[in-house]
Amino acid sequence: MTKLIASGSEPRDGAVLSKPEIQCLTLVAEGKRPLDICNLLVLAEIQVEDLLQSAQQKLGARNRMHAVSLAMLAGAIRHESHSKPE
Repeated sequence: MTKLIASGSEPRDGAVLSKPEIQCLTLVAEGKRPLDICNLLVLAEIQVEDLLQSAQQKLGARNRMHAVSLAMLAGAIRHESHSKPE
């Protein structure tokens, strides 16, 4: 598990994101929808929604994209684009 220290927003109660939470947030950062994430991680949709909600709460984020941003700022997830802009 990765301990997060986000600039400007401390995780609540020393929260630690689990590996599945980080995987889900990373896939959201790549533009994947919850159903896509279900198929990629072989999880039920309710599990993916629960993981994303849990990560959002742990980070003290207002919404899913805010959670992705906070996780990126904290270095818990990295978005590496494999396509080059034209």
